[in-house]
Amino acid sequence: EKLARSDYSYILLSEKDSEAYPKLAEVLRQTSNMCKKTMSTEFDNLISLANEELELYDGFVTQVSNLDMHIRRSDSVAFSVLSDSYMDTMYIEDFRAIHGTSYDTQTGLELVITDVVKDMPRFSEIVEDELSGNMWGGELYSETAVKEYFENRTPYGISWCLDYSGVDMGMIQIAGW
Repeated sequence: EKLARSDYSYILLSEKDSEAYPKLAEVLRQTSNMCKKTMSTEFDNLISLANEELELYDGFVTQVSNLDMHIRRSDSVAFSVLSDSYMDTMYIEDFRAIHGTSYDTQTGLELVITDVVKDMPRFSEIVEDELSGNMWGGELYSETAVKEYFENRTPYGISWCLDYSGVDMGMIQIAGW
């Protein structure tokens, strides 16, 4: 019990909401089952890491894994979830990842950013302004990289969430930036 700690949450719809939105309910059931299985496997791995550390040294540091799921929006149009995970192990120290996923409530299908944002050129400007305010100038991308990333395609590798005001700009994360 002292070797590892693994805490997690998942999201399911109530029976009444499951009846109203069966496709979304099934997606959330599958996602919660995946979370449970992943976190169980990860806990076993944490125990192995802790035992390995205990064999190598006189003591050990508790191996930690945490996954919190937060509902950012839930209505008849969209359902948006923010997953916040944290890990601290023998090999990974203070790692944190935040990921947003949004669904069409009626179909249960995952939304892509272009399902919600119709003016992608303006959106790329907003994202570039946000990135520029959080990085040293030119640190990780060329002057045209953000514009090119969003130009004429549905961008993948972007994590985002919806709240009741629209796309949560503080949540946007782009792979590689």
